[in-house]
Amino acid sequence: MGQTDFALVCDAGCDLPSLYLERTEATVVPSAAVTDAEGGTAALTWEFEKTYRALAARGRTQIASVHSARAFSAELACAEAAAAACADVADVQVIDSGSGSAATGMVLFRLACHRADGVSFERSVAAARELARHVRLLVIPDPSAHFSRRRTQRRRRGLLNRATSSLRVRISGERGLYLVTRGEITQLARATDLSELTGRLAHAMSAVAATEGELVYATLETGDQRALRVMEKPLDTNEFEARHLGTLRATHAVETIIGTGAVGVAFAPSRDYWRAADDLPITAAVPEAPDAPPGTTPGPRPGLPGHPTETRAPGAHEGGRS
Repeated sequence: MGQTDFALVCDAGCDLPSLYLERTEATVVPSAAVTDAEGGTAALTWEFEKTYRALAARGRTQIASVHSARAFSAELACAEAAAAACADVADVQVIDSGSGSAATGMVLFRLACHRADGVSFERSVAAARELARHVRLLVIPDPSAHFSRRRTQRRRRGLLNRATSSLRVRISGERGLYLVTRGEITQLARATDLSELTGRLAHAMSAVAATEGELVYATLETGDQRALRVMEKPLDTNEFEARHLGTLRATHAVETIIGTGAVGVAFAPSRDYWRAADDLPITAAVPEAPDAPPGTTPGPRPGLPGHPTETRAPGAHEGGRS
């Protein structure tokens, strides 16, 4: 058990390596297996409720449950329903990362750091929710993934137009670059050339760095090493300052969403990623926390088993620049 007594819950969609999840003592709800086997959100909601009640029965009555945005996956809505059902036995704070995949993992990672540092449940949750306002996922799904159907920022189109567009993408191999942040999925670009999209991805990161300062980022891959190399090339630049946390292999749960062959980058401003929880107001019950004071300079983070003294996530593959 960590230095404080609150429990962490997540699902495989955070894309953190299993070894790291074990070290943080996070309880992973096997949501993909439940959905595959029984097909519906009722079974998944019950799985979350069983998890929360089991933790409460062991005396873990303060629970922080971290999940990807509802536009990205179904787990968030199920976790919220289960948390409400367990209000009689536990204080379950469901944290919406507003993003997905490795960006959700970044929120969970920092939450575990706060707990290991002895930060209170309320302040740890507030810090996680504040970070969720700043993490972003840029992803280039495989053309077969139908990821465009998840967009929340799009013009209204008729059924025929949507079907024609989907068919064109499959036939031409056209791919899109999508931004997932603050619960929204927005298409930024579309092209058949992967290198063109990865160049746009790096440009988008540069634009954020120009206004928000140095970035920290993790690259995401789905088994296509060539695609990963194509994405990493424009990230090796002096155009903006960034530190590479590592490369994560997408879990099956995420791969079913973005497709085999997809690549992406999860990132956040360094000042927000490393900000100390004590710098934040206690707003655990409010998803959108107010702006916090300027961040602190990151340093070695003692107390979390297996936590490195440099900014590479445990279990991640080295790659990119630092």
